[in-house]
Amino acid sequence: MLKPGDWVIIANGQEQIIGFIRDFSRLRNEVYIVQVSTYLDKRITAMKPALEVVESKNIMAVGLTLAKEDWDAMIDLPILGKSIYALGIPAISH
Repeated sequence: MLKPGDWVIIANGQEQIIGFIRDFSRLRNEVYIVQVSTYLDKRITAMKPALEVVESKNIMAVGLTLAKEDWDAMIDLPILGKSIYALGIPAISH
């Protein structure tokens, strides 16, 4: 089941569009997608984010793209860098 925030690929002829779900239409079978890049001939090209309404049958969820080791590294990085966000310390300074 897809939900807002999920990354998706939208079929658009030979080109595919990559974006994330912003919301769902309650009356129609449509999904509001924020498009951020295109994928054609094995090349990803960034684009200015744009809101698009797409039929739900034209979207496919993007699977997990990071290995387990990468997830662990992403968690450890702010801790090793002594990020104030990782330690739960408020970011307000005087």
